Amino acid sequence: MAGLTIKLVRVITFLVLLVFLLLACNSQRNKHGNDEVTTSSDLKISAIQTAALSVVYHSTDGGKTWSPFANGIPQDATVSSFLTKGKRIFATTDNNGIYSIREGEKEWKRIDEDLPENVDINAMVAIGNALIIGTLRHGMLLSENGGKNWHYPAGQIKNTSIRGLHIKENILFAGADNGIYKSVDNGNTWKHVYNGVQVNGFTTLHNQMYAALMNGAIMTDDNGANWKYVYAPHTLHDISNDGTRLYAMTLGGGLKKSSNNGLTWENVNNGLGTLNLYTFELKNFGKKIFAAQWYGIYASDNWGKNWRIINNGLPDSTAFTTLETTSNGLIAGIGGRKK
Repeated sequence: MAGLTIKLVRVITFLVLLVFLLLACNSQRNKHGNDEVTTSSDLKISAIQTAALSVVYHSTDGGKTWSPFANGIPQDATVSSFLTKGKRIFATTDNNGIYSIREGEKEWKRIDEDLPENVDINAMVAIGNALIIGTLRHGMLLSENGGKNWHYPAGQIKNTSIRGLHIKENILFAGADNGIYKSVDNGNTWKHVYNGVQVNGFTTLHNQMYAALMNGAIMTDDNGANWKYVYAPHTLHDISNDGTRLYAMTLGGGLKKSSNNGLTWENVNNGLGTLNLYTFELKNFGKKIFAAQWYGIYASDNWGKNWRIINNGLPDSTAFTTLETTSNGLIAGIGGRKK
């Protein structure tokens, strides 16, 4: 499991859901022979298939109810990350470019004009007047005109995939397959500040920055000059916080929480299923935390002690791999939407 990447997880998710639907449909055919009989189970399966066609869902009532929000984005796209900048939301995809929508609009518009063909985007940030994306095979790209045109930085990160991007005190950090890079000039040049391990995500809490690694989590309190391990037993595919506590999203160990800056960790999986059902992202909104999980979106109003799945408007048994807060609510994207 230590070598499993999020890209592979998305593909596995899609295959699991496909097998589930095929088995369910076959069960109904066997039950009724060749007769064309419509049952409540048939309708439920049809509803799942129809609902799953939406790539993105959003909630404007604090996560209570959700509705499809993908008009303009191809139905076979996989949204890899969201970025909110003022009243504008950006959505990057694995192979279908970059889309944008403004508050109050109902349709996403593709904004990029000259990205490499089929560029696989993993992460996106905004710093200064620039937008920056990290990709699977094309390194880093920058845009100074709102995402319309893109170019490579003067000092490119070469021969590695970029998994995550993070900004702390106007310093830009990139998590790559071979470690952590740091830029102090808005992504134009980079310095390799930690090497030897794949880095999947970042978060900052109490002025300390944490990185999710393939072999645990590390922390720096001097903007990347020095790092130390704060968690080691499992692979982390992301790390987050709720303003007070840290949350480690592990592969095989479930969701972990630390209330003392990573000194000790506790399991917070009650209601999330088995430890092998991954939590992909965690966000704090209002007085609750929300988890994008293998089988849906979950909410907790006691900081992870207990979780409940949200059924209002979301498809059943669907992996949500991206989750973001916006100026008026929450937005989430499903995984496994490969061409």
